[in-house]
Parts: sequence; C-alpha cells; structure tokens
Amino acid sequence: MGGLNMMTFYAAVGSYRIKNEDGHKVPYIQKLGKLYPISIPEFVIWSTLLWEVMTYPELRRRYEEQSGSLHEKAPGFDELLAMLTKRKLIVRGIGYTGRDALYNMLSDAFVIPCRSNGGRKLLSVLRLWFQGKLTIAEAHKALKPVTSTQEECQVMDLVEQTPLSTAEIIRCFERGVTDVSSAEKVIAGVYPEESSQDTISNEEIMSGKSETVLKAVSDLYLGRKVILEIL
Repeated sequence: MGGLNMMTFYAAVGSYRIKNEDGHKVPYIQKLGKLYPISIPEFVIWSTLLWEVMTYPELRRRYEEQSGSLHEKAPGFDELLAMLTKRKLIVRGIGYTGRDALYNMLSDAFVIPCRSNGGRKLLSVLRLWFQGKLTIAEAHKALKPVTSTQEECQVMDLVEQTPLSTAEIIRCFERGVTDVSSAEKVIAGVYPEESSQDTISNEEIMSGKSETVLKAVSDLYLGRKVILEIL
C-alpha cells in the first residue's frame, strides 16, 4: 500500500480469455501471448481494474461491493492483490505525487493496441437504452467517436509498429523518433548509447515530454484503445 504520504495506483495487465472447460466457463489472463489461470475472486479484482486506474481504497471498496455475490470461500483482499501483483497480472506504481506514482506504474509497461470493441459497446448502449437507463440523446453521445489528440495519435503510430514501454515512448517523443518498424530501428533511435530499459526508466522521469506521454498513454488506456503488458 505504500508508506506514509505515498500514493499508490493499480491497473490491469493483459487481456482476458474465457475458455469452456467441462461445461464451465473458466477465465484466463493472456499476457505476452501466454494464458495464465486465475481464480474467480482474483478475476473480480483484475476485471475491476481493466481500463481503470485506481488507488488502494478505491479498489478495495469496489471489490467488497462485488464479492458479496461470490459463492466460494476466498483469501482476503490483501492476499489476493499481493498474488496478482507478484504474478504481474496487475501493475502497481508508488510515489510521493500522483504523477510519480503514475510514471512508476507505466514506465516499464508495454503499450499494446487493442482490437476495436465497437460492437460490444453498441450492444451495451442499446441494452441500456431498451432498459430505459439512457435517453436517445445520451445513447447518441455515448456512441459518438471520441476524437484522439495529436499526442495520442503519435503514441498509437509508434505502438502499432512495435510494442514499446512508456519510458521508450517518452524517449521517442524526446528525440523525434517516428520509425520503430524494426528492432534495429528501435535500438538506433531509443538505445543508441547501449543503455538498458532500466536506465531509460530512471532517466525519462525527468524528461520534458514525460507528462505529455503519461497523459496520452493514460487516456488511451482509460479509453479502451490500448492494454498494458509487462515482462
């Protein structure tokens, strides 16, 4: 949870897959092309964080609201959260400020473009409209495409070429790198001095481009346009 006066943020890593096993739907988390089994109580925490960034109190409150419907005995919330963090199915960032906590959470996380979920969003909005929970005007507003900022488009242009960590994206913005279409070009543009990912993560927190990229990556994640993955 972090020390006194520290802020802690959490976000989900990977995407989910539901497999039918012996007539039962079983959740898995897919990360870096590999499937990881996950318990139902763990999945409640993970799915609560998908495309969200939450503090510890926010996440615990949301979990407790939902866990009442679970029909199985589960470990305590802190134990579940610790297991998910240890398995790197959840990423955590700690800092004295919100900006530092966000950077520490995202710096080593790879930003992966997400497949369009437009069909699912349309069905969800229509369901709410039929249930009388949305007016026609509200439904129209919910379905209206959100215009991406120039910085968000720049991030997407980079990560659609190859997965990059947030720290690497900041380095690209800083040095005007736009072509990362091969490993050789990534090394030449991002790692010209034979620096490591750890070195870049430690350096780019001080970059004048860090806040711009953090906002763009965060908004893309919250907007369900990317997912996060971590080694």
